[in-house]
Order: sequence, then structure tokens, then C-alpha cells
Amino acid sequence: MSVTEDFTLILEKEREAKLIPLLQSLNKAQKKELVPELKRLYKTYSEYKQDRLGNFGRKGSKAQIQILVAASFVCCNRKDFEQLALFIDNRETFDKHLPWYRPDWFSDHVNHFAGNDFMPLYINYDWYMTMVEQGYVTLSPATIAKLLPNHLFSIRTVLNQTYLPQNLLTREVTLAQHIWYFFDHESYIHGADKHFNLPTVPAEGIWTHAFKKHSDEGTIDRQRLLKETLRASNSNFSQTLSGWFIALFMHLEPSKAELLNLQDQLLQVLNSPHSKPVNTVVKYLKDICDEKGFNVDAFLDHAPLLLASESKTAISTTLMAIDKLAKKYKDKAGTLMVIACQAFIHQDNNVQVRVAKLLQKYGDVTADELKTAVSAYQDALLFDARNLLSAFIEQREATQPAVDEATVQSQSPTGLVAIAYPQTFDELVYLASQAFDQNETYHFDLLPAALLRFQTEMTTENIGKLIPAFQRACKIISSDFTSTMGHLDNMLATFFTDYGRLLVEVYPDRTAALKLLRESFKEAFDKKELWGKYLSRLDNIKSWNRTLAYKTLRHVLLAAFFMLERKLQLPLLSTPTHQPCWVSPLALVQRLIEYQSAKVLPADVDFQVAVSRCSGEDHQEALILANEKLSGEYRQLISFLLGGEYYPRQTLKFKEVWLVAALTRNSPAPLNPQWFAYSSLPEEHLTGNFRWTSVVEPFTYKKWDYTTRKNVDTAAKRSKLIIEFGDKQAKPSLIKSLFTKLMPAKTAVPQSVYDWTTLPYRYIGVEDNDVKRLLFLNPNHPEVWLARIMGAALQSPDFESEAEKRLIINTLEALLTLNKPHGPMAHLLIASAMISSDKTVRAYAAELWISGISHNTINSQQIGEIIGIHQNIELTPFKRFTDLILSNLFQVSQTHNQALQTLLNACLGKLGDKPANGLKKLLEIYTEVLAAYKPVVIPAEVLVKFDVWEKVDSMGKIVGKVRLVGGVR
Repeated sequence: MSVTEDFTLILEKEREAKLIPLLQSLNKAQKKELVPELKRLYKTYSEYKQDRLGNFGRKGSKAQIQILVAASFVCCNRKDFEQLALFIDNRETFDKHLPWYRPDWFSDHVNHFAGNDFMPLYINYDWYMTMVEQGYVTLSPATIAKLLPNHLFSIRTVLNQTYLPQNLLTREVTLAQHIWYFFDHESYIHGADKHFNLPTVPAEGIWTHAFKKHSDEGTIDRQRLLKETLRASNSNFSQTLSGWFIALFMHLEPSKAELLNLQDQLLQVLNSPHSKPVNTVVKYLKDICDEKGFNVDAFLDHAPLLLASESKTAISTTLMAIDKLAKKYKDKAGTLMVIACQAFIHQDNNVQVRVAKLLQKYGDVTADELKTAVSAYQDALLFDARNLLSAFIEQREATQPAVDEATVQSQSPTGLVAIAYPQTFDELVYLASQAFDQNETYHFDLLPAALLRFQTEMTTENIGKLIPAFQRACKIISSDFTSTMGHLDNMLATFFTDYGRLLVEVYPDRTAALKLLRESFKEAFDKKELWGKYLSRLDNIKSWNRTLAYKTLRHVLLAAFFMLERKLQLPLLSTPTHQPCWVSPLALVQRLIEYQSAKVLPADVDFQVAVSRCSGEDHQEALILANEKLSGEYRQLISFLLGGEYYPRQTLKFKEVWLVAALTRNSPAPLNPQWFAYSSLPEEHLTGNFRWTSVVEPFTYKKWDYTTRKNVDTAAKRSKLIIEFGDKQAKPSLIKSLFTKLMPAKTAVPQSVYDWTTLPYRYIGVEDNDVKRLLFLNPNHPEVWLARIMGAALQSPDFESEAEKRLIINTLEALLTLNKPHGPMAHLLIASAMISSDKTVRAYAAELWISGISHNTINSQQIGEIIGIHQNIELTPFKRFTDLILSNLFQVSQTHNQALQTLLNACLGKLGDKPANGLKKLLEIYTEVLAAYKPVVIPAEVLVKFDVWEKVDSMGKIVGKVRLVGGVR
């Protein structure tokens, strides 16, 4: 029999006793011959199967798996062995075979786990040290640091574990050398310290107790331990591990004498990126700062960094230390007060008042250096601090800075940026190579437009240049989705591969290479069809029925493909001319002239998208050209789109296009409701004026009870934003019913792009990668899209998934890019995002408000009312909003301060009589906003609220302060 047959027989019969003689008899060639069979057998025997009782287990027995692993150890190289035996307990294999066979990679194999998050359970400290002592493994400090944390307990089962402190004394080298590796290498000592399943564990933790015990007994060097602990807390460890080391330092209870000897190490910890070590060390430095031998100058060098910290604990403790130093060192008081002024950068009333009182106590009002330091922060001073420091501040006239208007003007849009179209075939090739990467949203539109333009240049050479792009498209269709890929990327790839099929059919003599490429992907395409996923034909409607949201762009691509099939030399109407998605009126007129001259009707959906994307650029020039070159309905439609007045008529051919124009055109005249007759949708599904409510509702969920060992019903509350979409086919309003009679009898109302403006699925998949391109279908009127997006992803301000969060972030990014006046749904989105749980979402919402104030595209009154309605029921913690004001909205400019005052007036006016949690902080900020912008205007409804809130004990003082600043009684 062959070697393979001998081994297979041993495996099938589980004859472990015959395995070692067989393996010892193999030469190098025979081992190499056996490797492919080992891989095949391991795959077969390691598969999981279900028995008659419903239990799952490997097909092979434990003995068979061990035989396979042992043979792999002897015959395979390191890479193959690690792939086969990654999750197998290999200790038995190693113990049996190392005495006679030790590959040169074995030591590295064992030690390499120290660099991974995963450490096999069979590799423990005792076994590892045995391998080291027997010479099989070279000792690695990093591996010791990973293994030693679990050395103080044994694990028999999850519920049966034992605390074994005596293990540290088994080997002398453990305490003498190995424990110090913790301070140099990443480990899990913080997790092993308080093992949850060991009832005899000391309260402080098994490792914390061990270090303290052996330090007190002198078994380990206490001074070295203190220094190493401080150094480790400032090393490049995780936040949790760094925190554990500084907690160990605290548990060691260093004396003041020891702290003075450790000043250099303590000061170094102040540079830690983690707040816990910094806060702890600042406290120790504060305790010893007035002791003899304290290095005052070195501390003052670090004080500015501490005062700029985001940690209020570090700031407060540093100011206390400065107070103690100023009291003891009178000659340094001036320098100390100048340094203390740096804390004024924080928009926190308590911090600023504490600094102001320090300056009153120790500062010299005649010292120019101190007055200059205070003046540098004058615009950042809050009301209370400014009053306390009046003697240090030079009074300035309260005039509005002239720079504000100039700043606002400089931020206004100066014109749209034109999109560069491919001018040569090589530029088309470059576009095709990056169109599927989402580098620009308009690449989706640009690729089919460019193919239409260069369709007559499809020579053998040029088609060859497109082969890499065709290959990329085929891979996208046949592969799984990546993290940055959306349904639209798959759709565009399908369109492109369909065009490749068309080229093969039309030019068989030019497309030999392309035909071979398509044949190579045929099996992958067939597999996709078998699984019912996306097919390789764009015109297969079942491929894109996941949601109606994608139907519009699918129709645009079908229109392009229709013209490519018939070799029509016409452009798509909807292809953007300016970033990110705008079509200039002049370009739209020029394209319509081409269709009119060719006597070809434009594709209906393409026409609708083009009108919805029409910008205000080239407005007059487009009107002049339309009047000269266009005729009939084309000319009338352009005139209406750019400001003219027309009314619905039965004879109009492009009724859906007229509807889109009526809803998106830039005109001061109110929307004529007669146009609603051109759609079967309720009016709110066209205008986007949906009703909405915010609620905090009770609900129950299943929670595991460790006492009863079962799931029990648990009561809780959840916040929800509810947008009332109703029924799309609901009974129309009376006025719409009247105008519907204008339509021809027994003629169905055609569908428009608004019928497909929807995201009906509750759980978001990859829509976040598509949302910008969907929004850019209707940049002039995104309200319906925004309502649908909020209905899908912002039902909870705390977000239920990362995909929902990304969907909202990308939506806010798109609105920033458009820079258009915001409608009701946009205001609802921005206001709701301002109080959401995610910091990035709140920052984007703040940026939209700042930009909106600068460009006069947002209504602060409306934003404030929405937030007030939300917070009246405490939809989210008020702290989110107050933190956002201080960090992003306040003191942007005087114009923004005025708008912020309006926003807060509206917000306060919508709150209830019972003070919400966090209202006191909001009123403190409101005080500062009133003080920052004059004249102060407090609405009557807010003053009524003050009368009620003032009667609440905790609110009386702050309400009185607001009245004082506002000049009202």
C-alpha cells in the first residue's frame, strides 16, 4: 500500500499506536505527498453534522482529529499546520511527538500567539515554562505577560474554578523576573484581577492583592514597583490597562516622602492620553505641592496642559494646587495667576468663576501682564466671571463688529463648480476604472452619459482598453457586498456588463477578449441567479425589487441602454453639469433642442430627474435660447420651470414632468394645488409636509434573570420620533378631487418619481452607501426623501444600529453639499440630529445650522421649536443639547449669537411648566447668550414660563439671574 493508503487506514480504524512508527518512517518526499490528502481528510472529518437527537458535532471522533493534527505537525510546514490546527488542543500532540520530532518553527509558532488577541487555552504558564525548561521553546517576555495573568487560578469548568495564590511561589523566577514583564508588554492582567467566578478572591482583586502582599513582605522591591506602575500607566497600553496600573499605584498607598521621590515619574504621567492616570497624579501632586522639596517650576511647566484638559477633575485639582502654591509662594503669585487664566478657554461657569475668584484673591489689578492675560479671554468670559473680573477688564463699547457681515458674505456661494466631462476615449477609460469606487456621487450618471458620447469609437483597440473596467464590474456582480458598496454600485456594474454583452452581440469581430472575460464569469453569474440574488441583466425587474427607491435610477440606466442599442446620438437629460448633482438650465435647453431636432421623445423618468435637478445658473440665457429654438410643450415647460405661470391642461404630454417642475421650480409664487391632479398620491407625499410626533413610550423586553435562570419581562421606556406617512393611496382631499376632473376620463394617473421616493424597510442594510445619490435625484425638493430617511433611521434618537447612524450622517453631509434653503423635514432632521446620541451626528447638525445662518437657509425659530417639543417630554438627555451649544453653536459670530438667542427663545417657549432634567444648565447657557448679544428680546411666553419655574426651589436663583441679564422683572 502507498503512504496515503496506510495513513487513511490508521485514521479510519483509529489505530493511534501505529501512527508514530508510520510518521517516523516517512522521508521528505513522502511527507510532501501526504500533505494534500491531509488537508482533504481534515476538511472532511472536521465538518459539523447533526445527530438523531439534534446535537451538532464533528464528523470525526476526538481520536481521529488528534491523528490528523499529529500527522499535520510532522508533515506540514508551519503555515499549513496553523491553518489546520488553529482551534485544536495541540498540547497532547506536542507532548507525544516533540521528543522525537521538533521542527525549527515550533518555538516561533508558540510565541507568535503573544502578538494576537487570541491565545489558545491549552497554552498555559506551567506548560509553557516546561517547554522552555526542556529547550523546546525560547522564552518570550511578551508570551509570559499574556500567560501569567491566569496563573493564579485554575479552570475546571466555567462554574468550577479555584483561586491559587501559592502558584506565584512554585518557580522562583516568577516573582524575581516574570512579573516585571507585565509593565512592558500588553496583557490581560486587568481582566484576570477580579475573576467573577472565584468567591475567595480578595475584594481588591487577586493580582492587586498579590502585588501589595509581596511588596509589604519584601518579596518584591517596593520602590521599583511604584516606579514601574507609574511608567506602565503612561505606556502605550489600552485605556483599561493603563487605568488598572494607576489603580494599583493607589492601592499601594504611597507616602508623601515616597511621592516626593517619585516627582519625575509623576510629572511624566501628566502626558498620558488617558484621563484616569492624569486625574490621579494631579491629586497626588496637589497633596504634596506645598511640601518642602516639591519642584514648583516643573509643575508649572505642566500646568497649562492640565488647564486645557477636557477633564473637569484635572482642571479643578490643578486650580486647587495653584491656590495652595500662591498662598505659600507670594513671589510667584503673579506668574501663577497668569497661568490660571488659561482655564478661561472652557465655557464652564464653575471653572471660570473659580479662576476669577483666584484672581481676586491673589491677582494684582495694576499688573499689566495679568490684565493682558485676562483681556485675551475677554470674549470667552461668561457673565459671572466677567462681573467678578470687572477691575481687570478694559471696558469696550458694545457695538456689533463690522466684520460679521463681511464674514457672512464671504461664506455665501459664488457659483457652482462645473463637472469635467471625458473629452477623449482615454478619459472615458479612466472614468470607467473609478466609477464603481464612489469617489464622486455623479460618476453614476457620468458613466452612461460618456458611453453614449463615445459609442461610435468602440474599435477593437478601445474595447481592449475597457477590459479591466469590465472585469471589475463582473467581480462586483459576482462577489459579496463590501462595506463601502451600495445597491447602486451593483446596479451600475450590471449596466456596464450589459453594455459589454451588447458590444459582443454587435461587434463579434472586435470583442474576442471581452467574450472570453464574460465566459470566465458565467459560472459566477449562474450561481447568483440560482441563489435568487442580483442577475446580470439590468432589464430583469426582479433584480431590483428590494425597494422602489432604486427604480428611478434603474429607469435612467434603461433609457441609456435603449439609446445604446439603437445607436442614438442623443444625451441623457439628467446627467449633472455641476457638482454635486445640478443640471444647468442652459444645458437642459440645449439637450432638449437635440431631442426636438431628432424628433425623439425623451425618456419620461430621465426628463423628470433632469427637471428636478435644474439649478438657477444660466437662468436668463436659458430662457432666451428656449424661446428661440424650442417649440410647443418644451418651450412652455422651460418657461414654467424658470418662473413663468402655466396651469394644468388635458393636452399636456409630459404630465409627470410638469408635476415635478411645479414642486421644484424656484418661484416666489405659492404652489398651485391644481398640479396635484397629476398624481394619485396624497398631497403630503408630494410636498413632504408630513405630520410628526415625538413620544416616550413604555415597553417590555425579555431580560435574563440569573436568580431564576430564565428570561423575564422587564419594563422600560424608549424614545421615538414618529412620522405619519399614512396610506399612499388614501382618499384625496376635496380640492384635489375637483382638479382631478381635469384628467381625461378613464385615464390612469401615471406614476412619477415621487411614487418611488421611499425607503420602506425598517432595517437598514447598505442604503447608507446609496443615500447621497438618492437624495441628489431631487436636490431642489428633498423633503420627501428626508422624511423617508428619518422614518427608516431616526425613529430612535439613540440609533438601533451603526447602519442607521451612517445613513443619517451621509444624509447630513449631502445637505451640507447642496446648501439650499431647508424645508420643514430638513428642519426636523437637523433639530432631531442635534439631540441624538452620536457626537458625529450632532456635529454635522451643528455645522448645517452654522452654514444655514451664514447663508440664510435655515430658520432658527423653527429649529428651536422642534427641540423644545422633543425636550418637553424629555425625549433625550438635555445634556446632549447643552454640550452642543457650548462646543459648537455659541460665539461663532455675533450674527450666530443673535440666531442662537432666537433658537433658545423658541425652545424655552415649547417647554412645559414642570422643569425638565437639565433645564437649569440650559438657562445658564441662555444667560450667557443673552449677555453676548444685545438687545435682549425675551418673548412673553418665555417670561410666563419663568414665573412658574421661579417657584421651584432649585430654579429660583438661575431664573432671577436670567431676568437680571435680560433686564426684565
